[in-house]
Amino acid sequence: MPEINAWVADSASVKLVDQLLYTGHVNNNPDWQFPSHKHDDLYEILVIKEGEGQFMIGDTAYFAAQGDVLIYNKGVLHAEKSSKDKPIYICYCGFSSTRESIIPAGREPVIRANTYSTELITLMELLFEESSIQDEGHEQICGHLLQSILLLVSRMLGKQSLASDISRHQIAIHIKEFIDMNYTQSLNLKKMAEHFNISPYYLAHIFKNSYSTSPIHYMIQRRMGEATRLLVQTEMKVWEIAKLTGYENPNYFSILFTKMVGMSPRQYRENHKKNLSYPEGSEFLRSP
Repeated sequence: MPEINAWVADSASVKLVDQLLYTGHVNNNPDWQFPSHKHDDLYEILVIKEGEGQFMIGDTAYFAAQGDVLIYNKGVLHAEKSSKDKPIYICYCGFSSTRESIIPAGREPVIRANTYSTELITLMELLFEESSIQDEGHEQICGHLLQSILLLVSRMLGKQSLASDISRHQIAIHIKEFIDMNYTQSLNLKKMAEHFNISPYYLAHIFKNSYSTSPIHYMIQRRMGEATRLLVQTEMKVWEIAKLTGYENPNYFSILFTKMVGMSPRQYRENHKKNLSYPEGSEFLRSP
């Protein structure tokens, strides 16, 4: 990504002055919110340690969760609100700088969780601790921590996922295609999120917005759909179908199938045999 390399090069070749102005945290308050406001003379960096929330940055609404980073350039309107079900824990800092921007033009102001998120959270917590205690030399330590935070943000920008390049609905389409191709495998939210290099919370959120169901529920629907086909079109045993559709435990498969379809696998097969007939020589009753 050329703009990221240019950003790092500028940082190395130009004498930049970054001055910490404040640091703090918001800790697990389900009613926390901050109405729309902006800072004309400073930048802000927020990283979510726990929970999730909704953010309005400029004219765009964003959902952000654990490990995600939010960047507010100078003069950008922004508003924040915690989720009530999963209260947000935010570490943040505000600083003045001679930089033209922190987030390059044309890039999303939300950096999705990646391998550097944990390290960034640690640095932000150290920054708050040093600023609060104010022991001898804390100004120098805070200055070095701020520089480390900015460099880490640059790294995170370099690893930014495809979320910054295509719309959230397009990401949801890719997630659906991934599930369609791998639904018989051992999948969970964490594995899906790792594949797309985004947080599990964000993945679940954008998928549900596009398809009105969770990715896990959609995966179960795909499995049950395949199971019904196999029950009707083959003579495979129920335990074989369970295994083929991703379930090692046939009892669990039968319970889930009954819950989703409204009858047990055997009842479903018997019911459809009464109502269906196949021409002689049909391949439908052969194993796939």
